[in-house]
Amino acid sequence: MYKITVDRGHALVKIEMRAMLDVADSARLVSELIAQITEARLASYALILDIAQCPIQSQQMIAAMGEHLTKMQRVRAIAIVTGAMLARLQVRRIFSQPFTRFTSTYDEALRWVLSGVEPGGASTPG
Repeated sequence: MYKITVDRGHALVKIEMRAMLDVADSARLVSELIAQITEARLASYALILDIAQCPIQSQQMIAAMGEHLTKMQRVRAIAIVTGAMLARLQVRRIFSQPFTRFTSTYDEALRWVLSGVEPGGASTPG
């Protein structure tokens, strides 16, 4: 359904979603996410949300997830790996922070959150 991985050395959190989630699942995911970030004692972190292998979600679940994830205050960069264009359009509406990028691959997402390399290749001004 989903997997949360915390890389403390890079202050990086990765969420991989692979299945349909309902509103209760999204609440559980966010609760587990907060617990793992707290346990890892991350003052700030980058987030990669990989939904490339995930089916299109219900609008209720997307709204619930957006309600939680867009309020996370210690996130310094967000990369969202999307597969289908429809998935990208669906999550683009809730992730509008200036430090959010949408990518086609995990490697592209990793370059953005760790090194500031914009999807498509350009570095952000330092």
